[in-house]
Amino acid sequence: MDNKVIADIRQFNRYYTDVLGLLNKSVLDTGYSLTEARVIIEIGLMEQCIANNLVDFLNIDRSYMSRIIRKLKKDGLIIKEPSASNVRTNLIRLSPEGLVLFNEINKKSDEQLVNLFQGLSRKQINEIHTSMLAIKKNLDSLERK
Repeated sequence: MDNKVIADIRQFNRYYTDVLGLLNKSVLDTGYSLTEARVIIEIGLMEQCIANNLVDFLNIDRSYMSRIIRKLKKDGLIIKEPSASNVRTNLIRLSPEGLVLFNEINKKSDEQLVNLFQGLSRKQINEIHTSMLAIKKNLDSLERK
């Protein structure tokens, strides 16, 4: 790959990370890190959630995931229940407080994008959208680990 292409992609990644505030200690003023917020989102989106699914899907170290799950449980955001089909497995779901935070994160994420694209024409938004879909499609074709 050309060094200029690599430099441009890395510069864009730094730019977009900054635009979204992903390096802030608390993402979207929730009091939770980006990783913790992402775990909350994924738990909220999964019908049957176990920690191993989260580890695999988010490609997060098991011990780190365990600490996140423990913190979210302590904060009253998730509930762990034994699985009916496997006594060694705990199902994880959002508590009522966790659902409130899940909805808040989704709403704030949507608002963040609306604000980000405010002032752009419909054509510009469509170009960005098409480019993002192309990036995802091309990278999804690769096996990542």
